[in-house]
Amino acid sequence: MKKIIFFVTLLVASLSSFAQVFNTGQTLKPKTFSVGFEPAVLINGSSDFIMFIHGGVGLKKGIDFGLSVGVLGNENYFGGNVEFAIGKMVSIAAGAHNFGNFGLDGTLNVTFPLAKGARLSSGLDLDVNFPENDTKFLLWLPIGIEVGLRKNMSFIFEAELGLTDPAYNLIGGGLNFYF
Repeated sequence: MKKIIFFVTLLVASLSSFAQVFNTGQTLKPKTFSVGFEPAVLINGSSDFIMFIHGGVGLKKGIDFGLSVGVLGNENYFGGNVEFAIGKMVSIAAGAHNFGNFGLDGTLNVTFPLAKGARLSSGLDLDVNFPENDTKFLLWLPIGIEVGLRKNMSFIFEAELGLTDPAYNLIGGGLNFYF
């Protein structure tokens, strides 16, 4: 019963704070794969649904590669990144995406262990988008909770608070599987 109360408390706390990224400050181990499914809502003056499918592979110790595809929304999303561990619970990632416009991505992820099998993640997420003859800087504060459900499966809830204009807010959550 205490575990259920703890999980619900974490979920409610994260609902009131916002975040994104579907990732933590830890990288995948070499030759380890992950696949995640994340329904999300983008809050940008209206509420737009999008279904993200995330995949990743551990390349070397402390380095992984990830791809994300977003479908069923007003626009499709496609992006990829390389993540580097800079500590046991801290990582940075760099990549690119297309979501109506081409953009470059940079993310700092920090993870804090909460209880056995539960971790809180946050950091900063920066997109530099290149719409027609312009450059837009979008900065978010991501906050997420990962709860291990089984050895190879976890639930990740995340929200993203847009810190700059025109950064939108995002709320999503789903399952991540590790192989």
